[in-house]
Amino acid sequence: MPQDAERHLRQTHEATMNELLAALGPLIAAAVFLFGFWDYVTDPANAPWTLLVRAGAVVLGSIAFRPGRLRWSSEQRCIYVYWLFSCTVILCNFILRDGFLYGLVGVVAGLFFVSVILMSNRTFLVTVSLPFALFVALSAFTAPLFEFANGIVSYLLSAIIAFVLMAMIRFLRRKAALLEEELRRQASHDSLTGLLNRARLNELAVREMALAERHSRPLAILMLDIDHFKLVNDTYGHDVGDRVIIRLADVCREQLREIDHVGRFGGEEFVCILPETDRDAALACAERLRAAVEALCVECAKGGVRFTVSIGIALRGIAHKNWEALLKDADTALYQAKQNGRNRIELAEARGGDRFVRNLS
Repeated sequence: MPQDAERHLRQTHEATMNELLAALGPLIAAAVFLFGFWDYVTDPANAPWTLLVRAGAVVLGSIAFRPGRLRWSSEQRCIYVYWLFSCTVILCNFILRDGFLYGLVGVVAGLFFVSVILMSNRTFLVTVSLPFALFVALSAFTAPLFEFANGIVSYLLSAIIAFVLMAMIRFLRRKAALLEEELRRQASHDSLTGLLNRARLNELAVREMALAERHSRPLAILMLDIDHFKLVNDTYGHDVGDRVIIRLADVCREQLREIDHVGRFGGEEFVCILPETDRDAALACAERLRAAVEALCVECAKGGVRFTVSIGIALRGIAHKNWEALLKDADTALYQAKQNGRNRIELAEARGGDRFVRNLS
């Protein structure tokens, strides 16, 4: 499972467990406490002792119902609640006369709570081991051999069913997480190249502009356009044109850093956002891209297809109040590169609030 999808699944599970504890925790505690009335029906003489045990468990369990009181994850708090209440039920059954005979259903019912809160086989075994060990130890003292064996078998069978249920829930959660991850990717990436699409690129650009302004750091953008792309489509076909676009996307991935963002902005137009990049670094990056594209050859039935790109560069300055202003400067520089012969780089800079294009030839 991809790391991003796994991380998102964990975050979603954490949030779900927080909601589950806040909503169901008090209800489970109330059920554990109210079953004290059943204790009076089963064994009136010992019921006051079990009532004290149940009340103590409710008080101790209440600290885990909402985050903040315990510095644990929601899953750890759920395990704590399960341990506390399961051990409480087992202890009450030990105190009551014939408690394990009448209370076995309550003991094993809690196992199905575990199947919902856990997503790891190892964690499942650790979670169920403590109540099971307590059940074995206490029932061995009070229950006849047949009832003891029957209780162990019932407990283990319920644990196996709960484990299978947990595995099924985990499978469905992961499948849903993968589907959600794919939908998010489709919503933010270009289907042909796999690069960011225009909407997602705009979102990241606004964020990078804000960071650059807040920390007074340089920021550059490159706008690339394939030269004579219509001629490529008309001569070799749109399928070859698509391959040309894909190869350009590959070059951008290869030449840019991990902190950079690149996306397909239009048909044959790409935009690269370069955080922490000053004038010299932006020019060097643009030249690497231009030279790498110029060296490419896309093979097709009609022979090798060579193509070039024109690149416009804009550097964030005081005149750029927003992302749109910076993008407009890069677009102006790109237009100038086209006008000046293509397969070249032009730099748009700002002085005193007036924008101009610097010829780099």
